[in-house]
Amino acid sequence: MSENEEALLPGLEEEYSLTSRQIQEYQADGHIYLKGVCSAAETAVYRQAITEIYPAFTPESYPPGEREFYGVERAFPTVMNMWERSRKVRKFSLARRFAKIAADLMGVDRLRLYHDSAIFLEKGGGAIPWHQDSPYMLQTDPDMTMTMWMPLVDLPAELGSMRFMSGSHLLKADKHTNLLLQSYRKGLSEVHYGAMPAGDATFHSGLTLHYAAANTTNIVREVATIIYIADNLKIVEPDTEARAYHLKRIFPGMKAGDPAVSPWTPLVFDRDTEAEADVHPVAQSDAQPDAQQERKED
Repeated sequence: MSENEEALLPGLEEEYSLTSRQIQEYQADGHIYLKGVCSAAETAVYRQAITEIYPAFTPESYPPGEREFYGVERAFPTVMNMWERSRKVRKFSLARRFAKIAADLMGVDRLRLYHDSAIFLEKGGGAIPWHQDSPYMLQTDPDMTMTMWMPLVDLPAELGSMRFMSGSHLLKADKHTNLLLQSYRKGLSEVHYGAMPAGDATFHSGLTLHYAAANTTNIVREVATIIYIADNLKIVEPDTEARAYHLKRIFPGMKAGDPAVSPWTPLVFDRDTEAEADVHPVAQSDAQPDAQQERKED
């Protein structure tokens, strides 16, 4: 894609203003629904960009074993790190508008991309059980992650938003704790936002329990997600094989105690500047850690 073609894509730089009440609600509940994060026209353009690159993510396009290490997301059709392979999608995944929303909700001044993904659940696709996102990512100190979940097509109520357990991000737990049982015992509320037009979005903490329903409709549930991490976090020694892989894949050559910063976690928001994301030249090319074949951009 030429620079002129890229310049014609929607910039996604205009700010989406949040109220202090919305920020307070997010911090109390661990999730929030926001209308019109993208316009219908913007969503249509980037839906096309994502659907163009989606078929290229076949099992054969990954190094052997790579697809084994995405945790819960093995349960449904998903592709990740599209921004590395498509300049069009990169403009979406690194958009300042989305990153500022996440930073405002988290109460941080600087934010990094962890990864993007496209999740296309076909008719008959199964439900995804209650889970948190953070345990499937490389652990950091402190644990400050957030996911944006945006449908690329209009979703009816029976296929709409995920379900969230309000306040579950504040529960104290370890790997032996049954968080769902603890949530019910504490009387936490289960929230479902219902139907979602394309371009609306939910944002949730990586520690918030959430659930995605099965697809019982006749349409594909097309969703784009972006996971963010706060800046200035420290890497924690991986305690699972999956987390060890994330360390190798996203933070090559790094170890516990190092800052969680690499060319594959570009800075996408800095409150002190309006500069574009600091995408490292290596990440702008076709190069990728451990890639065993050339990856071409659109």
